[in-house]
Amino acid sequence: MNNEVRVSDSGKYIIVQINTDMTRSLAEQLGIEAIQLGKRNKTNRYFYDLRNSINRETVNANYIYAKQEVQKIEPSYLNKIAMLVSPNDKSHDFVETVLRNAGHNVLIFNDEEKALGWLLEETEIL
Repeated sequence: MNNEVRVSDSGKYIIVQINTDMTRSLAEQLGIEAIQLGKRNKTNRYFYDLRNSINRETVNANYIYAKQEVQKIEPSYLNKIAMLVSPNDKSHDFVETVLRNAGHNVLIFNDEEKALGWLLEETEIL
């Protein structure tokens, strides 16, 4: 099994397990699947497990994806996305920065417990 999108056991968030190198087309494909599953299960929390995935796109390609192409998956700014990466993997950092600068609620973690703690904490929307 390479990649999988599923509902967590608690039903509180969507798990996107990625075990292949990340590309723009893969991000779009999995993003669409995750958003649709989230809507069907009435959750806007997403846990991307990228520990076995290296982002192979260039900085420019990542910028284009995060600023323009991400709109194809129809994300909501109310979505909360935790990205879990391996401790020494910095290949996803730029995407996080551009997405955050565009107003998306996304954070990178290298500790699963901290990622899930942040993802599941209740936050007030003003």
